[in-house]
Amino acid sequence: MGQEFTGRPLEILLVEDNPGDVRLTVEMLKQAKLLNRLSVATDGEQALAMLQRTDAYAHQPLPDLILLDLNLPGLDGRELLERIRDDSTLSRIPVVVLTQSGADADIRRAYDAYASCYIRKPVDLDQFLGVMQSIGHFWLSVVTLPAGSGARPDAMPVLLVEDEPGDARLVQELLHEADPRYLLHVVGSLAEAQQQLGRHRYAAVLLDLGLPDSQGLQTLRAVLQTAGPMPLVVMSGRDDENLALRAIQLGAQDYVVKGRGDGEHLARALRYAIERKLVQEHLEFVASHDAVTGLPNRRRFLDTLRQLMPPLLRRGGEVAVLVVTLTGMGAVNQSLGHDVGDLALKAAVGRMQRLMPEGTVLACTGNTEFALACIERDAMSQASLLAEQLLDALRQPYRVGEHEFYLGGLIGLGLAPVDADESAALLKCAETAMYQAGQRGISGIDFYSTDLNRLLQERLALERELRHALVRDELELEFQPIVDAQGQVVSAEALLRWNHPRRGRLGPDQFLPLAEQSELILSLGQWVLHKALAVAVTWAECRPDPPSVAVNVSARQLDAGNLYGEVQRALQSSGLLPARLELELTESVMQRAESRATLSALRELGICIAIDDFGTGFSSLSYLKAFPVDIIKIDRSFVTDATTDSRDAVIVRAIIAMAHILGIDVVAEGVESPRHQTVLRKLGCNRLQGYHVGRPETAEQFQARLRAPDATTGGDHA
Repeated sequence: MGQEFTGRPLEILLVEDNPGDVRLTVEMLKQAKLLNRLSVATDGEQALAMLQRTDAYAHQPLPDLILLDLNLPGLDGRELLERIRDDSTLSRIPVVVLTQSGADADIRRAYDAYASCYIRKPVDLDQFLGVMQSIGHFWLSVVTLPAGSGARPDAMPVLLVEDEPGDARLVQELLHEADPRYLLHVVGSLAEAQQQLGRHRYAAVLLDLGLPDSQGLQTLRAVLQTAGPMPLVVMSGRDDENLALRAIQLGAQDYVVKGRGDGEHLARALRYAIERKLVQEHLEFVASHDAVTGLPNRRRFLDTLRQLMPPLLRRGGEVAVLVVTLTGMGAVNQSLGHDVGDLALKAAVGRMQRLMPEGTVLACTGNTEFALACIERDAMSQASLLAEQLLDALRQPYRVGEHEFYLGGLIGLGLAPVDADESAALLKCAETAMYQAGQRGISGIDFYSTDLNRLLQERLALERELRHALVRDELELEFQPIVDAQGQVVSAEALLRWNHPRRGRLGPDQFLPLAEQSELILSLGQWVLHKALAVAVTWAECRPDPPSVAVNVSARQLDAGNLYGEVQRALQSSGLLPARLELELTESVMQRAESRATLSALRELGICIAIDDFGTGFSSLSYLKAFPVDIIKIDRSFVTDATTDSRDAVIVRAIIAMAHILGIDVVAEGVESPRHQTVLRKLGCNRLQGYHVGRPETAEQFQARLRAPDATTGGDHA
């Protein structure tokens, strides 16, 4: 499974009497890319003999993991699981039950017997890989203590590095008397210690710093480098606090002075050293790995890249980093819950791992974001092919329990040394490319480029400035009139403008798409709503029958779940009557079933609901009937050519006729000429909006329009 799994193979015991299921499990273990050594027991008695290491199985290593079928000849799998639970040594081994039984009694009995996981046959490959990934990354590397090969099943082998035979005999006698579980293997030099540590696993190391071939802390450094995660206790004849402190700082778990204390004291030092090391490894694991997937996190990924990149680049090699973001996870978490979402994440990781070439580094760098590093001489070609394969695999349907759903992916690629020659910079390049891929759709692949980075920096700067604009009073609303068939102003659309301190006056098309990609659109939408209503309430001073105000609502505002409450607060604070508020939404938002309840509730307040840009999406009579709609705004693309293109004129006439039958008002956008106005009125359109009717105006200009003796229009009032 990439760089994280190297070294000793995992000992796995499969207890299964069906040859076909044995072959299937062997194949799934290959797919999981776990370095393992598999032993198979075809019945419960054989499995128990292998676990207790009796007779022919005296030298059988204890497994790191047991895969157990419940329905076995002879000793039943349920009974075997309980025998394992009752054995203090065997109970520490994780057990995954693989069985056809879905009976509640079997499931309860299995978990009561401390089974780690229960999977029903036929086994889903994604689920199996997720389980193996969790066990491989956490349980086997952090929790399980090394198993001994001595006479006792619960024996804990300890390497004693001591060149004085008398001291070695004394330590052996003291430990045997205090706790016979500790079985000492004695060596007398650093070279022998390094040789043994390279060949065998030990529960702990007892180390004398004064050896024939090494002295002092240099001995400790050398042994720690070879011992890796094994806990180490320094045993010295020097009662030196400074030396003891430096030994602990270097990585020893304890410092014991020879001749001080008895066997209990020494046994306790070993026991505490082992437990401290386990706690330390657990904390290091939690700090460097993702809690859901068990994969290395962003920090660990960057540390690995820092070690791998320099020597590879010096040899003329390449490092390609892929950043993969899963799309659609928010909807899964929201509709099915985070438990299902977590299983979906693990399934996606399993799919990625199946495609990863040997030596690929995989990490989880965000909630739904992953990073892969391909380290080859032709890394970019390999990474490009891998990106296509990953995207195809991630798009396949997911099944978790009874739920089936689809996810997508965005992938960005960066290459060292072309794009960057440092790990953090290379990861940033890949992330930049991934963000750019997201601009083109819900799934896609993109490569990093300097132009891409420049554009991204400009966008980030604009977003930062836009956040400041909210508090620096740089935003302003303009109002574009909407008139009826007689030219009377019946409504006005509130349009946002940004008085940028350097770029001048910006229209919404220059900054709103950026805000839509972040939570910033919620703050802007709230500001527009409150400001528009506060201005509209003053129009009653200009005319006895004041016009309505139309406010655009984005999909993110609707998704946030508090639109109804926000509208209520804006109405209450402004004093505007609900009947004078029109909320404009696009067709794509209207088509979503979850929008119906909110829009119906808003309509019950007396608010008008309008579909903006009608005709540009997947227009459907069914949702016009199902959703609460009062107004349709025909998109300007149809209106522009309605005077010259008979097909556009027919489409506009059909929309108007359909809407009027349903009791829906129609607004034609893009009325730019007297000809447009004449034709649209003949077609039966009862509301018009466009530059010929009136350009967007400041609040003061619009109020002046309303105060004019003749507040009708037949031409451009700009």
